Amino acid sequence: MKKITILILLIFALCKWGSTQDKAFDPTVTVKWAPTGLLVGNIAMQGEYSFNAKSSLTAKIGVPVGKNYHSKFHGKEIDINMKAFSFMTGYRHYLSKRKLSGFYYEPYFKYVHQTAGGLGETTLDNQPVTLNFTNTYNAFGFGLQLGTQFIIHKRFVLDLFFLGPEINSVNNSFRAIDPAGSESWTNIEASQAEGDIRNFLDQFPFIKNRVDVKVDKNNKSVNADFNGWVGALRFGFSIGYAF
Repeated sequence: MKKITILILLIFALCKWGSTQDKAFDPTVTVKWAPTGLLVGNIAMQGEYSFNAKSSLTAKIGVPVGKNYHSKFHGKEIDINMKAFSFMTGYRHYLSKRKLSGFYYEPYFKYVHQTAGGLGETTLDNQPVTLNFTNTYNAFGFGLQLGTQFIIHKRFVLDLFFLGPEINSVNNSFRAIDPAGSESWTNIEASQAEGDIRNFLDQFPFIKNRVDVKVDKNNKSVNADFNGWVGALRFGFSIGYAF
C-alpha cells in the first residue's frame, strides 16, 4: 500500500511539473511534414526557426519517392511514374502577438527537379508501336505565401497555407522513343508519332501549345521542349511539433 501511495504521489508530481513546464514553454523551432508532397512524388519536411516574436526563417526539402500518375495516351489509360526533389526557403512574418502562431505572410524561393517515365501504346502506319516516355522538369520560382499556423496544446503544429501565388522559370524536356527494330520511321510514321505526342502534351495546361516539338526519324523519337515563365498557385497543409 505504501508503494502504491508513493507511486501515485510521484505521478502527481510529474504531472504538476509538466504543467509548469508547459506554461513556461516558449517555442522557437518547429519541425513539420507536408503530406501534399506525396502528390508530386516526394516526402516533404519543413523546419522553422523563430528569431524574434513575429518573424521566422523557414526551409523545406522534398526527398524523391516514386508516385504513379494516371493519364491517357492514344485513347488508352497509361501509368507514369514520377518523383521529385524540391527545396524551398522563406522569411515568415506573423501578424499575431503569439510566437509561431496566427496569420502570416511569407515571401519564398523554391527549386524543383522532377523526373517521370512510362510507356504508351499507339499505331504508326497501321503497325502497333510501344513508345518509351521520359520527362525532366526543372523550375526556379518566387512567390508570396499566405497562411495560418496553430500550435495546439503548446506542442503540436498545424500549418495551413491556403494562398500562394508564384512565378517560375521552367525548363521541361519530354522525349518519346520507339526502341523496337533498327529501321527508321517513314514520313507517315513520323507525322503520326508527332501528332500523338502533341495530343498527349495538350493535357498539361502549362505547356499546351507552347512546346517546341521535333521528330528524329533516324532515331525514331519525338522531342518536345519548353522554356519559359509559368505561374502557379501553392496551397496545402503541414503537421508537426514545436520545440
